[in-house]
Amino acid sequence: MKIVIFLGYKFLEFLAYVTPYPVSYFIAGTAAKMVYYSGKYADTLKKNVSIVTGLPQNDIKVASIAKKIYIAWFCNVTDFLKQLLISNEKFNSMVEISGIEHLKKSLKNGKGAVIFTAHIGNFEWGACRIATEGINIWGTGLIRPYHRTNRFFEKRRLSKGLQTLYVNKVMLNTFRILKNNGVIAIPTDFDPLGTAEIYEFFGRKAYIPSGPVEISLKSGAPLIPSFIWRKSKYKHFQIVGEPLDLERDEKKFETRKELIAFNMKKMIAVLEKYIKEHIEEWEMFHNIWAE
Repeated sequence: MKIVIFLGYKFLEFLAYVTPYPVSYFIAGTAAKMVYYSGKYADTLKKNVSIVTGLPQNDIKVASIAKKIYIAWFCNVTDFLKQLLISNEKFNSMVEISGIEHLKKSLKNGKGAVIFTAHIGNFEWGACRIATEGINIWGTGLIRPYHRTNRFFEKRRLSKGLQTLYVNKVMLNTFRILKNNGVIAIPTDFDPLGTAEIYEFFGRKAYIPSGPVEISLKSGAPLIPSFIWRKSKYKHFQIVGEPLDLERDEKKFETRKELIAFNMKKMIAVLEKYIKEHIEEWEMFHNIWAE
């Protein structure tokens, strides 16, 4: 079965290779609609959209947004599969970036940086775009059961300079990367390991990973927001924000847990802002809610 999944990825990549972008996107959009109407993940996706927008889960607008998310997701997968064909120059013209100076300025302190983001837009390309600036950046990911599948994803990331840090393996490399003034990018709206604490998120209780905050506090590395979304059919826009003003004095709190919770509110506020503004590209197919 593991080999079948790998061969499936290779077939999809071949399909992406031999078709021009308009045809690739047409195929992706058609497949996305088929999956949406099959009901796969649809209820979870609609629940997430409903909570963010405040609309009833059965509202026609929620269904419309959910379908758009499927299409955006399939198009982003298509982009990833075409990645080896796209030169860095062409890639950079497809992803406009703003605020990269905030990251470069932060790296002058020599402590590296922790980037937090969400599953908005082509977040893989967001990390890759930073890598093409000559920055040593690692994106977190889950190791897959088959080694050739892992290499498949690693190779496509590395084609743009993005390295992979597996969160379900030993994470000791995290602090080594930061010590070497590297950057770690972490999607922070979903916990794949099931170890997250509960925090308030869009007025509800949700499991939100505190890893970026804890790593930043322990290492002294700045915590920087970065998000990406589509500005047109074939173009993306990425923003890199200024570092969050974290409270680092543990003496002001009775426990370290309270310090983390205080800073989590700051990070979550930023997550909520960009997710709400770009809800049609929030590819959250998991139930993250504790209620």
